Amino acid sequence: MTLLSATDHQAAEPRIHWQAHQSTNAEMPENTMAAMQYAWELGGIPEIDIRQTADGIIIGMHDPTPKRTTSASEADQDRLIAECTFEQVQAWDAGIKFSEKFRGEKVPALEQILAVLAGHPERELYLDYKQVDLEKLAELIGRYGLGRQIIFCHREHENCKTMKRLAPAVRTMLWIPDGEIEGNFANALETGFDSLDIIQLHLKDAEAGGEWRYKVGRDYLQQALSRLSETDRELEVLPFHFDQDSLFALLDIGIRRFAVDEPKVFVETLSRYRQRQV
Repeated sequence: MTLLSATDHQAAEPRIHWQAHQSTNAEMPENTMAAMQYAWELGGIPEIDIRQTADGIIIGMHDPTPKRTTSASEADQDRLIAECTFEQVQAWDAGIKFSEKFRGEKVPALEQILAVLAGHPERELYLDYKQVDLEKLAELIGRYGLGRQIIFCHREHENCKTMKRLAPAVRTMLWIPDGEIEGNFANALETGFDSLDIIQLHLKDAEAGGEWRYKVGRDYLQQALSRLSETDRELEVLPFHFDQDSLFALLDIGIRRFAVDEPKVFVETLSRYRQRQV
């Protein structure tokens, strides 16, 4: 019998992918270039929430207004992003509310991020659809030739279908929130997971303590993973809270895609899991 070295064993293991959910906003100012670089350097895939300005520039912004995350003036705080020009958006500081350390961070245009991504074919990027013209988005991705590095995400299956039609190389992910999982997953299954590459399930903690942490049961996750694997699709989970035991349990099921709010903690925990496997 040939024994695998630690390096060989890791090489034989399926790769574990992780998304920096909402631009790692627990560790970095969300939807900034700093957050993108942070996730890439940790070995993950950053997420940028995409909206469009009044003059047609696609930017990174989660909320419909700049109030929560930027230094926008009182006059602009409650103004819709769709009513602001890109020049107005660039006047705001997108880092200072998170930490003085990030003073000067700007709300990036998606094109600025794609220009960086184009120089790194090994990197990927999640685009969480908020409010953009999908034809314009597809044209922008195509201009940079980045389809295979992009994962388009939304909770509406029809938007994923539209994006796949406009940009066939782009992978699409349907995310399903707590409370809608069984129904929406069944609906997607009925279509044969039409135009989907990944389904993400949101994992909230169960109210009562027990051996299994989450509302979504272990058996259900195993069945969902099996259904998706049969059609060469992938299952991703977003555990809003995890510790070593709960993360190890998800990995033991065979889940290899995660979205996390604390990337650094996730990477450290994942390292301990891999050491246990050697």
